[in-house]
This record gives sequence, structure tokens and C-alpha cells, in this order.
Amino acid sequence: MKRSLEVDTLRGIACVLLVLFHVVGDTPSVGLRIPEGHWLQVFNEALAYIRMPLFSFISGYVYGFRPYQGNAPGFIKGKVRRLLLPLITVGTIFAVVQALTPGANNAVDRWWLLHIVPVGHFWFLEALFIVFLVVVLLEHFKALSTPAGFALAWALSAVLFDYFSPPNYFAAQGAVYLLPFFLAGLACKRFEISGPAARGIAAAVFICAATAAMLLPQYSEQGNSMAALGLGVCSAFLLLRSGWSSPRLAYVGSYSFAIYLLHVFFTAASRIVLKKIGVTDIYVLMVAGLAAGLAGPIVSALLISRSPGLNLWLLGTTSAGPKAKAKTAPA
Repeated sequence: MKRSLEVDTLRGIACVLLVLFHVVGDTPSVGLRIPEGHWLQVFNEALAYIRMPLFSFISGYVYGFRPYQGNAPGFIKGKVRRLLLPLITVGTIFAVVQALTPGANNAVDRWWLLHIVPVGHFWFLEALFIVFLVVVLLEHFKALSTPAGFALAWALSAVLFDYFSPPNYFAAQGAVYLLPFFLAGLACKRFEISGPAARGIAAAVFICAATAAMLLPQYSEQGNSMAALGLGVCSAFLLLRSGWSSPRLAYVGSYSFAIYLLHVFFTAASRIVLKKIGVTDIYVLMVAGLAAGLAGPIVSALLISRSPGLNLWLLGTTSAGPKAKAKTAPA
């Protein structure tokens, strides 16, 4: 199945936002260790309304091209290979390297709970796996086959998003967080939601949610709030239905999985090396970290793809690599 330039452009945007997040850091104790209140840190925190919701929305939209067809063991086996193999291999390597590298952030301190308690950004893989299990169950009972059934399932996911916080073993909290965005992306594809009316409603909800986020920060700053849900769903929908595409961003987006998995190795290395040679300007460090976090995984993916074994265990696939120039349905 060929790729979509528009969808890969969205993936590229999501990759840039993700890498920027880990370069800058969300607190003064991580990343570039920027002082509290600096505009870069404030901007980075504001992007939380878009960053991971966009990744999840895209996942649901792409799933809509090749949905579950009734072979639960085969479907789940594919997701184990794609999501959990890289989690175990790359996630464990990351935890070990982080623990042994001077100047790295957030080393694991309870090794007996490795991956039971999510490690760093790898929570997304565990959470997305749970989301797929939930979606398979919903598909089995035909709960997502009609607009009415889908709306009910999405409303329930939204209630859980706002009010339910399970113990965060195996990224259960992350699954609750991602599910409504994933379902929104799937609905967008399954029911072909588009057109001026849908975009107008999304824009209005986005404005209302943004206003609530500014006027009621004590509620909206929480990751799981109705304002956060509205901002995440509507921003992803508006970006997708804008029809905008960029070949350069699409090229980055075609390597989104490798970038998600591997970018932290290169952003941290860039920061540590530059600081060792006396570079302290935060903007130089930011640009260098962003470039390293995007380019490093792409080069790594190209090298890894030469070995089917490494490709399987590190990237969860046996394909030779993405081709981002096609403009039809996404892989």
C-alpha cells in the first residue's frame, strides 16, 4: 500500500514537535534546563495539547485504511511485532544507556519494574497496543460500525479521558489518554468526515477550548481535561483536512516510527557533546538537538533496514523502508 503525502506531512509535524519537546524539556531539570517561565519552555508546554494527540489521531486515521477484519490472533500478533518488540529491545537499550551516561536525564531506579512501569517516551508503544486491543473488541461487537454506535463509544472514551486515572502499569493511563484521539482519527476516515461544515465546527470548538485553556488554567492545564480533548481532536482534524502537504516534512514523517523510537539517543548526545566543547547558547543547542533528533534516526533506519533481523527487532518490521513520494493511501 502506497503512502499519502498529506498524512506523512502530519507525521512530520508530529515528529518535529516531539523532538523539540525532548530537546527543550518540560521542566528546568531536564533537556536544555531552561529557567521556569522562559518563553521556550512555555511554548513547549503549550504544544502538549497537540503533540501526542496528533500522533494518536494519525494512528487511528491510518488504521481506518486497513481495519480489523476478524482474525484477532493474526492482528494482535502483528501489533506485538510492530509495537512490543521495539519496546523491549530499543526501550531496554535506552534505559541502560541512560543509566550509564553522565549528563542524561531520568535514569530508571526500579529495574524490576522495567516496562511494567513505562520507560520514558516508550509509554506510547504500550498504550497504543492497549488501544488496539480495545478497538479489536469494539470492532468484534460492531460498536464502531454505525455513526450512532461510534458516537457512543467515543463519548465513553471522552468520559474516561476526563475522569478515570488507572494505576499506570503497562501505560494504562496513556491508553486512556490516547483512545479518544485514536477513535476520532478513525471516525474521520471511516465516515469521511470533511467539508466546510465539519471544519467550521472544529474551528469553533478549537477556539472555545483555547479560550477555556487561557481563562481556566487551573483546569485546562491538566492533561486530561475537556479543553485538552477539544484542542487535541480539533487541531489534528483541521491539520488533516487542510489538505496542506510538504515533501520535506513528508520525508521526515515517512520515518516517524524510527524517529519516535531513536530520537532521544541523538538529542541527548548532541547536547552532551556540544556542552563538553563549551557551547552554551540555548538556541544553538536547540537547533542542533532538533537536527540531530530528526536526521540521526533516519540514517539509523536506513542502516538498520539492510539487516532483516535488526529491522525486525529494532523497528518491528521486515520492509525495506518507506517511500514518501506517493500520494495515494497511506501504509
